[in-house]
This record gives sequence, C-alpha cells and structure tokens, in this order.
Amino acid sequence: MQGEPSHPAPGETLPAIAVGGGPAGAAFALELARHGRPVILLERTRGPHHKVCGEFLSEEAQSILSSFGIDAHALGAAPVTRFRLVRGRRQALAVLPFPAAGLSRMRLDEALLAAAQRAGALVVRGARVTSILPKGEAIMVAGESQTWRAAAVALATGKHALRGLGAPPGKMVGFKLHLQSRTAAQLLTDVVQLVFFRGGYVGACLVENGTLSLAWVMQDRLVRAVGSGWEAQRSYLERQSPVIANLLNSAEPLFAKPLATAAIPYGFLRSAAIAPRIYPVGDQLGVVPSFTGDGMAIALYSGLAAARAVLKGQSAADYQRDLIAPLRRQFRLAWGVGRLLDAPTLSPAMVLAARLAPSLVSKLAAATRLTMSDEIAAAVRRPPERA
Repeated sequence: MQGEPSHPAPGETLPAIAVGGGPAGAAFALELARHGRPVILLERTRGPHHKVCGEFLSEEAQSILSSFGIDAHALGAAPVTRFRLVRGRRQALAVLPFPAAGLSRMRLDEALLAAAQRAGALVVRGARVTSILPKGEAIMVAGESQTWRAAAVALATGKHALRGLGAPPGKMVGFKLHLQSRTAAQLLTDVVQLVFFRGGYVGACLVENGTLSLAWVMQDRLVRAVGSGWEAQRSYLERQSPVIANLLNSAEPLFAKPLATAAIPYGFLRSAAIAPRIYPVGDQLGVVPSFTGDGMAIALYSGLAAARAVLKGQSAADYQRDLIAPLRRQFRLAWGVGRLLDAPTLSPAMVLAARLAPSLVSKLAAATRLTMSDEIAAAVRRPPERA
C-alpha cells in the first residue's frame, strides 16, 4: 500500500505526466507508479462519466488489466464467447477465437484510476490541459489555472485533440447509448453483435448488470440527413435490419440523449514524432476501426508500452516506430474487411459465407487482433515487482 502522493512544488520538473485519464493514460501512469517512478495523471473531468466506446474487452485487453491487478469479471463484466455478423436480414453466428467481455467505460476507467492511485500515482481531476510544449530539456503542460513541467509526457487525450496535436478529421460520427432491454438479455447473452449497413455499422453487447451497450458509427452525411436525436436515429437504424428492430423492441434509454463524437479519423496512425519525450498513446497514436473491438486493447497496450519506453530511456520516435509497424498491418486488414462489409453487393455474400463457414468469422476476428511485442507479452504474463 503506497502513501499519499504529494503535489509537486512550483517549478519542479516531474519525471512524467499523463495528460488524460482514459485507459491509455491510466495504464501509462500505473506502469510507472508500480516501478516506483513519480507520475501525475491529469484528467479533465471531475468525476465518473460515460464515453463514446463499444465497451468490448478482447483477450489482450483483459490480460493487460489482469497484470495491473484488475479482474474485469470481478467488476461485473458480461462474458462474451460468440459473435453475430448481420447485414440486412442475413446473419451468421460464430465462436470467437478468444474469451471476451463487455464492461462500461465508466466502471473500467474508475477502476484503472483507482489502481493508479494505489500504486502511487497522483491523479488530479478537473485539470483541463490547454497546451503541451517542449521547452529546453523539459515539457510544459499548461492548464487553465496551473502549468506543470515534466521530463516525459503521455498524450492520452483520446479523441479530444489539443491545438496543433490533433489527427486529420475523419468523416465518421460515433454514438453510444445504454438501454434497458429484456430482448437484449435474450439475444446477446455471451454474444457481441455487429450490424453493417451502407455508410455505417452498429455494435451491441451486454455490460454489467445486464445493461445493453449500443454503439454505432455512420458517415457525417447520413447524420445530417437523418438527424442526431435518438428517435430519428433509432428509426433509421431499425430500418436497416430487422435484427436491430428486434433488439430495440421495448428498449428504454438510460441516458437523456446518445453520447456523440464527430470527425473520427479511422485508420489514423501517428508515425511522426511530436517531440523526443512526448509519447502519443491510445487514439492519439492510432484509431482502429471500432468494429474490430480492439480499441481498448490498443489503448492499454500503448500506455503500457510508452511507460516502459520512459523506463528504458527510449525516445518517442523509437517507441512509435516499434508500435506502428504491427498496428499498420492490423489497420490495413481491418480497412479491407470494412470496405467489403460496407459494399451493398459484396456484404450479403460475405455474411452468407460466414454462415456456411463460421470458422471464417473466427479467422477474421483473430487476424484483426492486436499483436503484442514479446517484451510486453512477457511483462503482462509476469507483472514486475515495485522497484
């Protein structure tokens, strides 16, 4: 059990700062703290909150969490062992090649932040960072009311870009909503479901307490044509497939309105370094198409890898080079699969083929998974003792 971490003195240069308290930033801070390194995590929100996310945990994501002492199922995660692929009226059901789980981001993020604090990280909430700038040997992290100095910084702001550090804007809009649904409990027990339609797709799974987590993305032109309100969105989605209509039958939203984020840059990979000691992690490193279900694994993995790069004295450029090579292969395959499932003439045939040969779905799911380096895989299997 670690003592309460102290706030830095004015002008003090800290070993490391994580800017952002999602899975990537928390993993970065947690890994450094459990190695005895002082680290501060700056989170812009003041308390628990939901985020736009499919809330699917792959085997790799769960392995990293387990190495941090976090058991997703002890947090109430719903087990997922099968995958349903849908286009229109066609559907195919297959066994996943790995055990997965559904857990809300709100519960996961709070568990990670609590673990980081227990390890010795200082978590500062309500800290809205406005800029990150190298200055000599240090990096200046400016907030609305305070500026911090650090030797290394993890850029973990997710889809919230700081000025001058964002990805090129994309054309997809993401939504997320939690619902109460008796039908979902029947249709989605042990199942994650993907429904593709022209210009977008819907992902659905159960999370803790049997809650239906519904996440969907669509092209911005469709949002403008359909409208962003839940009733308009629901009506449009139900028309895309009877499978969606059946799932949403009598479902009651638990949010006042869907959470949304625009201009998602799917396929983005940050190959150029920002500065020698600024380490982009999570969505600031790369944004994988969300239908792969690997976003959370990549966030956790990149945060862990960036922390280990700091521990080794590895530059941000070398860290990015090591991570991006395997991610680029994964992103290209995901892009190709997504194009096929979006095509109205090809996608029904793909679903039919998956129905006749379920192993095809399992192989595609396995092929689009995160490939961890040997070093990180070994670290996940055998968590290090605190230095």
